[in-house]
Amino acid sequence: MTPRRPWGLALAALLALAPFAGAQGTLSVQGLGYPPGQLSARAMGTGGALGEFDPTSTVNPAALLEFGSAALTMQMAPEFRRVTDGAKTASSSTQRFPIFIGALPMGDRLIFGVSSSTLLDRSWQTTTPQSQVISGDTVNFNSTTTSDGSINDIALSAAYMPFEWLKLGIGLHAVNGRDVVTTRRTFADTVRYGNTVEPFTSTFTGNAISAGIEVADPSLGGVGVSYRRGGPFEQATGDTLLAKASVPDQFGLGLVYTGFTGSAIAFRTAYDSWSRFGAMDSASGAAMNSWDTSFGVEFSGPRLAELPVLLRAGTRWRNLPFPAQGHQVHESSLSGGLGLTLAQGHANFDLAIVRAVRNAGLGIGETAWTMNAGLTIRP
Repeated sequence: MTPRRPWGLALAALLALAPFAGAQGTLSVQGLGYPPGQLSARAMGTGGALGEFDPTSTVNPAALLEFGSAALTMQMAPEFRRVTDGAKTASSSTQRFPIFIGALPMGDRLIFGVSSSTLLDRSWQTTTPQSQVISGDTVNFNSTTTSDGSINDIALSAAYMPFEWLKLGIGLHAVNGRDVVTTRRTFADTVRYGNTVEPFTSTFTGNAISAGIEVADPSLGGVGVSYRRGGPFEQATGDTLLAKASVPDQFGLGLVYTGFTGSAIAFRTAYDSWSRFGAMDSASGAAMNSWDTSFGVEFSGPRLAELPVLLRAGTRWRNLPFPAQGHQVHESSLSGGLGLTLAQGHANFDLAIVRAVRNAGLGIGETAWTMNAGLTIRP
């Protein structure tokens, strides 16, 4: 329905100028979005500690060789968030499919892979009751802002094993994405004012290159190192260039000890230069560099209906890249999970439950439960 007065159109135009970035309503989904970490359900069961050695994660291209055969893997990770501000609470949820990987070996020492993983997730919705006084009348309406989009890392990778104890990997990355932010205004008086819907679409394009290495002794453990070098990154709407930046660099280091039969004790730390994004699409300030550190264990558990079971537990500490009101958001989490070998070794199912706590020193708290589930199939 069209507004019955010309100034109804003026009201809608005025509201369209409000910066949508500040309406996200969560600590974690600021700026360009929330970074899931490009870690699989298996790695997340250990808090992320096994990431540098895990072929179902996408941080170290050398880990592809751990598949040992042709493989296809996919992950899903629904998250349920709660934000608390004093006596006020708000809940939301989002469904993510953060990782897809296909791998094909060429002999015993060389394997190729293609993957798609979520670098930043930008899915959120917030509804705010508002009012405006125009010509002596108070106009009441609800303003609902929804963001639907993500920035994805699509990689073509290869890994080679020159020696039994050494694995090398390299990856070429296309970092692309699309985001649609829609503002809906629902008026209490629909006789005099018409509801409005205003979408804003932006696209993201960039590239990067990565390399990785694994040095391992099966009886003791190993060391994994990965590095991603980011290239140019652009944001546009239609044919209009909005901003230029660079894809963040990432350096990761992992250690694993396998000296105890049927178990692995792992540590990982990674440094992300998120500041290469600058203040792109952030109303709260420029992106901030961060450390991501985790510690976890994986060990053999009791058999389940004659199926071997791996149990996992871990903890993680990291900073999120985009600030809330100029303050960096900190996240700590505890996780636990399991892994099942199915179909006589032709499939693996991994499950991890993560409890995260986020804060930025603003008197606002955010907690989240995430269920990570992954399925790997080998022909």
